Amino acid sequence: MRKVLILPLYGIGDVLMSTPAIRNLKEQLDVEITYLHMFKTTRDILMNNPHIRENIHFPFLESTRWQSVNFMLAVRKKYDVSINFYPSNRRDYNLASFMTGSPSRIGHRYVRRDCRELNFLKNETVQEDDLLHNVEEDLRLLDFLGVKEKKHYPMEIHLTGEEEQFALQWIKDRKIDEKLLIGMHPGTSTFKNHGKKRWPEQSFAKLIDSLVNEIKDSAFLLFGGPEEKPLRDLIKSLVRVPDKVLSIDAMSIRQAAALMGRCHLFVSNDSGPMHMAAAMQAPTVSIFGPTNPVWVRPWGVRQKVVRVGLPCSPCFRYSPKPLKCDQKEPFACLARIGVDQVFRACMEIFGEL
Repeated sequence: MRKVLILPLYGIGDVLMSTPAIRNLKEQLDVEITYLHMFKTTRDILMNNPHIRENIHFPFLESTRWQSVNFMLAVRKKYDVSINFYPSNRRDYNLASFMTGSPSRIGHRYVRRDCRELNFLKNETVQEDDLLHNVEEDLRLLDFLGVKEKKHYPMEIHLTGEEEQFALQWIKDRKIDEKLLIGMHPGTSTFKNHGKKRWPEQSFAKLIDSLVNEIKDSAFLLFGGPEEKPLRDLIKSLVRVPDKVLSIDAMSIRQAAALMGRCHLFVSNDSGPMHMAAAMQAPTVSIFGPTNPVWVRPWGVRQKVVRVGLPCSPCFRYSPKPLKCDQKEPFACLARIGVDQVFRACMEIFGEL
């Protein structure tokens, strides 16, 4: 049995997009998979995944460099294979791969900053392909392990019965169990200026007003982390019927995922919760500006992407550099997306249900 170490990706979305590859790997080969996480949230989202033997969390960003080095030295030569799933165009990730001492260190070579980020430290690589989704990029890496038939599984979150029951009871307690539930995530991570990926909060409020007019038996669930509560409160204050809007507060990430799985529609910026909703098979309308939906659109679920497609977008590639916009009208790729565009996409999804 080969021992495989998955090295850390940054966000919830990237981690979830690796789950189809992990399932293929475990189902087709005799392997033991350990997943190393930088954040507790990504570790938690993969809890109970039957294809992973062990989920390990080490707080690299909160640790000193020597603490991180000592941790990596402790796992040195314990694994036959290390995999840096896509995108991992980071110097620290490649150093971590090298420090494992694994005979097979698998990953990608990148169009930009490839040598600067030390991607040559991996010894089995493929060149990134701009035409492929992240899930497909991850599946390509399985060739090095001898996986012959790669199935395009959906992303996976494995909830417990208790977590599923929590969502049902939460909905029942608020007397919205007979409503058509529409989830929304109006936020994004703020790391590396990713807050600029947000569609304006006023637009989310106007979208809710439009959907309320069209769908009388509806309730709206606003998702996001604790730091996004002021954003959720602001949107609720802007809508005409605030009693139809519920803010999802004081809840674990897995409880939030269970609630997403009860939604009839999920509307979101390009974010981790967008991928969580898709993994829970909630039909999804996603709003894209500077990022590329070809790479990170919701995978394995009924979905529609809304964007304006300006000549300058998408402009953001995977790199350590923060998101920025040099245009005269900054982030017009999001500001110019009309409420009517997103509304039409929502109604088209409802028409397909």
